Amino acid sequence: MKTTMVVAAALLASQVALGEELPVVVEENQTVVQVNGMVCSFCAYGAEKALSDLDCLDAADFGNGVFVDIDTQRITLALRPGEKIPFREIYKRIEKSGYDPLTFYLRAEGRLERVGEKLLLTDSKSGQLFSVAAFDSVPLAAGAVVRVQAHFDAEQVSELPEGEAVEITIGRVLSGSSMTGQKSG
Repeated sequence: MKTTMVVAAALLASQVALGEELPVVVEENQTVVQVNGMVCSFCAYGAEKALSDLDCLDAADFGNGVFVDIDTQRITLALRPGEKIPFREIYKRIEKSGYDPLTFYLRAEGRLERVGEKLLLTDSKSGQLFSVAAFDSVPLAAGAVVRVQAHFDAEQVSELPEGEAVEITIGRVLSGSSMTGQKSG
């Protein structure tokens, strides 16, 4: 077991050293933000301080609800269960701290519904609405009940009209029913 952990740590370190992007894994009740420009522990502290008083955070995780990893330039926010993610507020606070928010990563679960030309996913826990723009993996259709990991370009948040659904790309289907109604994941 100890040998396995040492090998895994060495592989992780070599990926970081070579500048390879590590896959983003979003745990339940979390969102992850990929940022640019955060290169030292002072940077990390500034970003953490700017985000730590968000109302949606679960302060029991990471000591204050915020974990900043300067090696990957990612910020993980622990959310209280059932809370909507205030993407615009997070974006503004990171930007005000002097860093560029690049990509948001999240988990969502619920039923996909077609409304006009849009395929929408309403998160069953928070009620937050997402517009599904694309799929990196298995194609899904209206009526599918899914739990997914998704991402979107952070820049759209700054231009999004208030109350409009964020356009997400589904990267992984963690569980659910596909177009054919068969269980996946």
